[in-house]
Amino acid sequence: MKKKTRILVIIIAALVVIAGIISALIIRKRINDRTVNIAFYGLSEDYVSLIKEQIPEDEEVILKYDVLAPGALDLGNLTKKYDMLFTWKGEVTDTLEGGVEDIPGKILENIPISMRNKFCFPLLLDHYELDLYQPVMAKAGIENLADYSEFEAYFNEAKKYVFSPFFCKASDDRTLLALIGNFIEAKGGVAAYKKLIEKMRTSSSLDDFIDVELATVNSEVLSVRSVLDMLKSWPGEGITHPQWYRANAADVRAFAEDKQLAVLFMSLSEHREMPYKIISEYTTIQMPRVSENVDHGVISPAICGVLISNNSNCKNYLKLLASADVQSYMSMKTMMGPVHYRAESYDIQADDVRFWAASCAGGPLPDLSLAVYQRKPELQAAVVNEIRNYLK
Repeated sequence: MKKKTRILVIIIAALVVIAGIISALIIRKRINDRTVNIAFYGLSEDYVSLIKEQIPEDEEVILKYDVLAPGALDLGNLTKKYDMLFTWKGEVTDTLEGGVEDIPGKILENIPISMRNKFCFPLLLDHYELDLYQPVMAKAGIENLADYSEFEAYFNEAKKYVFSPFFCKASDDRTLLALIGNFIEAKGGVAAYKKLIEKMRTSSSLDDFIDVELATVNSEVLSVRSVLDMLKSWPGEGITHPQWYRANAADVRAFAEDKQLAVLFMSLSEHREMPYKIISEYTTIQMPRVSENVDHGVISPAICGVLISNNSNCKNYLKLLASADVQSYMSMKTMMGPVHYRAESYDIQADDVRFWAASCAGGPLPDLSLAVYQRKPELQAAVVNEIRNYLK
């Protein structure tokens, strides 16, 4: 056999072997991808059902779902057992960063830049908001609160007309932490907020982080203590009820029904639970900021999808969940904010959340409960108890 012929035969044989190996790998990948293990952590039954509803059933795919118990969660076992995770963005997703699959760029390009994270794709946005009682705004001759100084001044004007200018469901640990976090972010920006989260994650008590210097604002040191001292002074200044930090949902509703509130602090999801007759008289805004000279984010908890393995079916599921049609549908069902550029929002409040998250450099940020205590509810309860004792 001539030399050229032998070389040609060897090349053809090598190509056949390579093709066989590639085919075997593709077949093995399809076999491995055929079984899909999906976990849900920290999501309500309604959210779990909604996400499941969007994932198509296929005779060739074996779908297995697990709803993981809240509290302690071994992320090492999680990444070994599951292909995909749905949870709130927070301490869990931050810890998983770098050890999971990248979100395909084709999916990320359909959402605002400030929301893009290659390890965690946001599906729906909640938001911690301020609700302003319109009749009091009208009596005070105020149309809008443009910045933080106007927000502070409004309380002094509002107490002429209502018993408690400010109120919130502060008996709820998560709400109280979110309130503190909103003031830190409003005063010091996203850098101060993230610095607080970093310190709180390594703390076992309030004393460990209460005096950490987070930023300098108008020549004054911003810290958790400075925010708590401000809140502690409010009852004496007539800004809120003396026992505001113990108020529950029934208290909030009773004060609102009596028309004795000027500003309510709550999440968008709680806003949806308020009777329309009450909440329709409130205008929703985001927390005003002290300065626009620093980067800001919006404390807007996000339900996220995480690709733990390279399972091709999971990527297709996430692509579907991120589509404009499905995003619109999920916003309509949950009344939360969508993330897709062209998705239809349930209403103006849901649309505002997307706009606010898209318009700031820091994007949507998790509240302190999710960012710090997502897997440590007992520690959260202990620390918030210390906070309430400080506020007495």
